[in-house]
Amino acid sequence: MKSLVDCIHCYLKQAVSCMEMINVPDEKKVEVLYSLMDFIKTLEPSASPAYNSSLVLLKTYEFINNSDPYYEAKKSSNKLALELYPKLKEKVSRASDALYEALKASVAGNVIDLGIQRDFNIDKELEHAFDFGFWIDDYPLLREKIERGKNVVVIGDNAGEIVFDKILVEMLNEMKKNVYYIVKSGPVLNDATKEDAEEVSMSKIANVIESGAALLGVPKDFVSEQVKNLISTADVIISKGQANFETVDDFEDVQANVFYLLKIKCEYLAKKLKFKQGSLVLINGEKLKERKEKYLLK
Repeated sequence: MKSLVDCIHCYLKQAVSCMEMINVPDEKKVEVLYSLMDFIKTLEPSASPAYNSSLVLLKTYEFINNSDPYYEAKKSSNKLALELYPKLKEKVSRASDALYEALKASVAGNVIDLGIQRDFNIDKELEHAFDFGFWIDDYPLLREKIERGKNVVVIGDNAGEIVFDKILVEMLNEMKKNVYYIVKSGPVLNDATKEDAEEVSMSKIANVIESGAALLGVPKDFVSEQVKNLISTADVIISKGQANFETVDDFEDVQANVFYLLKIKCEYLAKKLKFKQGSLVLINGEKLKERKEKYLLK
């Protein structure tokens, strides 16, 4: 997915969030932001928002001399989610369709996105997810593909959210599926890394695979050959969150097997693709492709 004009201010907003995480003085923030404005001029407009955001974030890390400003925040998110896990797991297990409820739990965890907003009410998000479900809901097709297939790839998103994904992975395990869970190879924003996977015990229930890059999403030109092969050959790919939404479409040949699972947070993207702002979406890749061709490329 190509960047939009509206993405530019979001790059700077994420940079500010990074600096606030480690209490950078205002004078330094201004200095960094002015430098980033010059840097943003060099970005390729045709690149994905996730890729350009990654470059701005990594440049911010250089300016503030901190390679992981979200480290403590990620720890806190994992701790909070682990506290909620037992009750949530019990609720899902009691459901008549536990896999469907596990998907709702997983997408509710997508609210833990400290790069965009630092305040969130996870209890409210969970209640909304379970009560209202998905605004776009391709679950019947997803379940059919899972039941027919064997290998499922889950492309993870944030720390904290990874705990909610555990419930989904456990449901897939009960269905006797081989699950591969992709995390980042290094810190970028508050995305989950292998350290987070081990901290929340995801590595005990899934084959945890590093993406091969410390970049948002899974940009095809930069991830490892292992990840490319996994995505290209999996029976089902469940893509979590906004950055994966913006990059997994690079794997054009497998969109029939891709299911994007996220909360629509970006108001500009919502307007462009005619999504309902704030809605929870479970959409097949082929249907998303049709939507993009209809609204973005016309």
